[in-house]
Amino acid sequence: MKKLLILQALCAFTLLASAQTTTKAPANTANVPDSLIMRKLVELATTGPSFKLAEHQENVLQYQLKGAKNNWMNLLTVSMNYNDLQLKGQNSTYVYPKYFFGLNIPLGTLLSRTQVKATREQIKAKEEQKEILVRSLKTEILKMYLQYKNYNDLILLQTNVIDDEEATFAKAKEDFKEGSITIETYNQSQKRYNDEVVKGKQLELDREILKLQIEEVIGITLDEAIQQAAAMRKK
Repeated sequence: MKKLLILQALCAFTLLASAQTTTKAPANTANVPDSLIMRKLVELATTGPSFKLAEHQENVLQYQLKGAKNNWMNLLTVSMNYNDLQLKGQNSTYVYPKYFFGLNIPLGTLLSRTQVKATREQIKAKEEQKEILVRSLKTEILKMYLQYKNYNDLILLQTNVIDDEEATFAKAKEDFKEGSITIETYNQSQKRYNDEVVKGKQLELDREILKLQIEEVIGITLDEAIQQAAAMRKK
């Protein structure tokens, strides 16, 4: 019986110590309006690598358009011949020019510049894709931030639940020592406390994973983004 009590006490102490030492404080958003934070997050998300990649792809299409415009010039052929034939003493109604100039223009090239038109359409499509990307990044980052704030609220509520269960479990330990409750009642109290600690840990883990996802999109830490938002407030 004593070994069982010692083991249970150690288990409870380990969970409590873990809950107190591994909890990470969330980014401090209390003194910064959500509107500024969200505005900053959108700004960072829409100027990150994903957006820059779209801009580079559009630049490539612009260069391809210039190349397509110049390609038809390469098909033009200019020729010149010199005629040194002399018709001295000959009676002829024909006059032979001394110089011959020629310009060969493929009609298909002038009448249908398909490559140029196709590249222009690709540029328009890329501009539309860039606008869609901006809207998608904005929605994604704002959704994640709202979820992050919700996790903070849930963790706060769960902390209160853990505190209540901890107090109940402490009372159960005293009652069990005095023999006023059974081992089953004691174990049930301990299990409720342990379950709530596990729930709190899972919420904290989910929040930290979400925070990493936010930072992947914005390119800096969430704390740095909030600091930049606070600086915007002072301007």
